[in-house]
Amino acid sequence: MEPHYTFGDTNAAADRLVLLARAFESSSARLLASLACPSPARAVDLGCGPGLTTRLLHRTLGAGKTWGLDASERLIARARAQFGDELSFAVQDVTSTPLPVSDVDAFYARYLLTHLASPRDVLAACAAAGHPGSVLVLEENCALQSPDPLFEGYYGCVAQLQSHYGQNMFVGERLAELAAGTPWRVASYERARFVLDGRTMARLHAMNVRSWRTDPFAIAAFNATELDAMTADLDDVAEGRRAGPEVTCLMGQIVLSLN
Repeated sequence: MEPHYTFGDTNAAADRLVLLARAFESSSARLLASLACPSPARAVDLGCGPGLTTRLLHRTLGAGKTWGLDASERLIARARAQFGDELSFAVQDVTSTPLPVSDVDAFYARYLLTHLASPRDVLAACAAAGHPGSVLVLEENCALQSPDPLFEGYYGCVAQLQSHYGQNMFVGERLAELAAGTPWRVASYERARFVLDGRTMARLHAMNVRSWRTDPFAIAAFNATELDAMTADLDDVAEGRRAGPEVTCLMGQIVLSLN
């Protein structure tokens, strides 16, 4: 199955990734700061989007050179425009070899594998571009929970949409399993629990629902009137016109080391 990014490749999708980066910046920084690989020569951000995670990776690890790779020309152009003086970026399908940089010390990806039908391909591409002792850090959802039926209904739609494209919304539960039988060994794995602001999450979710207007499966599978109502309700939460409880995220965080 051809790669399919569920939330679109538009300027609005890029803006959504900026909000997402802000929401998870502190938790990802803590994870990266815990790595036993100070000042690596080369670090790579996989599926870098508009470059916020690439900058975070660079500043946290202090790598000699940090690359951001993404299949979207639009997102790479935006990353270069904002961070090109400090970081390097390339358009690249990170499930394919060779990657444009080799002998990499540290790889990082957040919310990448959930959008792939064959996530093991990323591990293979990184293994080919790494060396013994290289680390690969992955963050993926194990669960998203809210007491609000609005949010739960949205999560159900996302799971259905991603399943259609061979993707797993909660691939975080499978990270250790995906590494089995590969050159990577599990150095650490945990399910970290975060509590996220309901208004911020509502804003992100509303942007995602709007992106489904051009998705062939979503058009056929979801009721347009119901999606309009969901979007309006999420907008109301985002703007404070409707109460929205916090969202609990259970994030799978794994550190892999290359044999």
